[in-house]
Amino acid sequence: MDRRPTWLTLVMYVGAGLMAGLAVGPGLFLLIVAVQPAESAFFSVPTHPTGKNFVDAWTKGELAGPMLNSVLVTLARSVLNVLLAAMAAYPLARMKFRGRSTLFVLILATMMIPDQVIVVPMFRTIVSMGLVDTLVAVVIPFSVSAFGIYLCKQAFEQIPMSLEEAARIDGAGSVQVWWHVMLPLAAPTLSTLALFSMIGAWSELLWPLIVLQSGNKYTLPVAVNQLLGQFADNPRLPYAAAVMTLVPIVLAFIAAQRFLKPQMFSGAVKG
Repeated sequence: MDRRPTWLTLVMYVGAGLMAGLAVGPGLFLLIVAVQPAESAFFSVPTHPTGKNFVDAWTKGELAGPMLNSVLVTLARSVLNVLLAAMAAYPLARMKFRGRSTLFVLILATMMIPDQVIVVPMFRTIVSMGLVDTLVAVVIPFSVSAFGIYLCKQAFEQIPMSLEEAARIDGAGSVQVWWHVMLPLAAPTLSTLALFSMIGAWSELLWPLIVLQSGNKYTLPVAVNQLLGQFADNPRLPYAAAVMTLVPIVLAFIAAQRFLKPQMFSGAVKG
């Protein structure tokens, strides 16, 4: 076996270092600014880090309400994304009916339409439903996604048909098969979809900024965006607030890691 040339190894390490720097650099800069004392230079590394910025951002920015709103919106969107995508994917993966392939292609085609293109029609729909300035308006348009349906369909198709047949022999109907067989075996995929949904819902800024008008209905990204203008003389507070918004997502990722393992079918079928 030929050894890798030294120059190629060096290039690979340098490239990996640059990519790691691009990924970690913005977050590190955010944290450095967030712990800076007010009297220090903005682009300097603080010699005496402080946590006062986090306290001030939380109290002066009144982030408790937006935090609760974001939690409610994120949980609602995540649960609906998983359930609705799994419900739509099951017949596409297991049931035979005319136009199934065409319907699936049409669903996938919606993935090529940017969200910004449908913002105006979505807003007009929300206005006609009388849901402007409500958290429901933030949840409904993104309660299911074509990506989630595709992900669940692929997972269901990997489940051995013998398990479904065994459940039907025991008297299970389609709903029972979906609930007791499909969902448990597709848990890693559903966990991945839930995690993606949580990240998207938690960090969503454009749509809540459009449909929410009252301060008590703001989600956390909208509230942090408002802090940029409110504390323009001390941008360390918005930076500290932005760091606090990252903590729940990091914790959610750590909690979901135990489900993100490819051990879906080990021991499910005996030869």
